[in-house]
Amino acid sequence: MSSSESGYAKNAANLKDLILLLETLGKDYQPPKPKFELKELKQLSKNADEATRVVAQVLPVYRKAVDEQELIFKPLDNLVTRSFNYLKAAINNPAELQTAQTLARQIRGMTKKTQIDGETVSSHSRLSYDNKIENFKQYIEVLTTSGVYSPKETDISIKTFQTLLAAMESNITAVARTKAPLNDAQKKRFTVFYTEQIALVDIVTGVKNYIKASLKKDHPQYKYILDLKFNK
Repeated sequence: MSSSESGYAKNAANLKDLILLLETLGKDYQPPKPKFELKELKQLSKNADEATRVVAQVLPVYRKAVDEQELIFKPLDNLVTRSFNYLKAAINNPAELQTAQTLARQIRGMTKKTQIDGETVSSHSRLSYDNKIENFKQYIEVLTTSGVYSPKETDISIKTFQTLLAAMESNITAVARTKAPLNDAQKKRFTVFYTEQIALVDIVTGVKNYIKASLKKDHPQYKYILDLKFNK
């Protein structure tokens, strides 16, 4: 399967070129199946363009939410490290640090890369972010109940952490909300381009098989038609 944006775009563009070449054949183009007819191919081209347009419309919205997610979560590891160092300096019983240390390690250890239409995006999985949020929430509770955590540095204060936590929770909801229409659009586009027998790639393969049978190799359009590539 051609899973990149460029792969979809190339297949759609080549279908347009194929239609133009087939139109020059006139009465020499008499395919055995209705789905190979020019009228159907033109509709298929419109469907491919529309499916691609919808993905292009919703993909930037999702990417924006993911970029915002990256910015919101980026300082977390450093902030947690600094706050834990403050807690170590302030606490009287070292044994009480164990829970905070475990949570701090879990918060800092769940980053991951994701793929969006063949492109690597610096991000985290939904589960990873959910876990980070839950661990951060518990970490804030540990700091609150310690009785000794009161740094003068406002960026690692409990109040700032609570504000950051709220922003994280709001953002992960936003990412999920924008991911849903993207998933739907990508699924519909895949159906138009790659579903066996009824989609673009399989249909043009059938057209090209018919051209191999109906035209002689010395026909002016024979080579141009067969040289068009449709990746799957």
